[in-house]
Amino acid sequence: MRLVVALSAVLLCATVSVQAQEFQLKHGEEENTIPPWAGDVEVGVVLSRGNTEATAVRTNAELKHELEDFRNKYFIQTLLQRNTQTNSATGEREDNTTGQRVGVTAQSNYKFFRSDSSLFGRAAYLNDRFGAFREQSSIAVGYANRLYEDGQNYFDFETGPGVAYDRPSEGESNSGMIWYAAGNFEYHFSETSKFKQTLEYAISLDGHNTSYTSRSAVTAQISNQLALRLSLNIKYDSDVGVDKKSTDSETAASIVYSF
Repeated sequence: MRLVVALSAVLLCATVSVQAQEFQLKHGEEENTIPPWAGDVEVGVVLSRGNTEATAVRTNAELKHELEDFRNKYFIQTLLQRNTQTNSATGEREDNTTGQRVGVTAQSNYKFFRSDSSLFGRAAYLNDRFGAFREQSSIAVGYANRLYEDGQNYFDFETGPGVAYDRPSEGESNSGMIWYAAGNFEYHFSETSKFKQTLEYAISLDGHNTSYTSRSAVTAQISNQLALRLSLNIKYDSDVGVDKKSTDSETAASIVYSF
């Protein structure tokens, strides 16, 4: 039931943006004035063979849609990792899932008088079977501002209150108020290479878990739509179980398809 509620909240931003687009069309704006969807799909695969056979598939999809009155963005992440090892007692090969993660985030920003300032609504859900928290979801609203923009380069800042729900791998679930803050920076070194940094904070106002996420990526274009990406993701949770680490990091090289 909680999964249904969380996913419904994530889809709320998408529903609002679609309705806003229809409103613009009904009030005389031509369809061809709406910019096309843009984004990329990232796929990374790791294969290990020998005494231990491992297969890991990691995918990320980021979509964005810039309208005159709205700025919408969506982020989807998945990870599946399986290991095959020989049982020393029986001599048989055993398959085990050692990593499984699915996350969805949706955000819509309404621009005040089509300016750099905006009001945002954000919903996020993460299910991590082997993480410190089995489920994490949050909803936040607040104020955002594009503090810097020069061509394709930009820096966005957003902050506001929200509510969060955490279900740890062990122990009781908890929910409470949070203060959300984030920064998004993208800089293009050239027409074929760019750097992107995302920082997200969810600070608990009730003494529960405070989380921090950092996503850093350098992307180099190898054709019109294909690119190589080197990324580093760091996730920190303050209130984890005694047998869990507070910080998870993930370094990856992957292929990116842009559109």
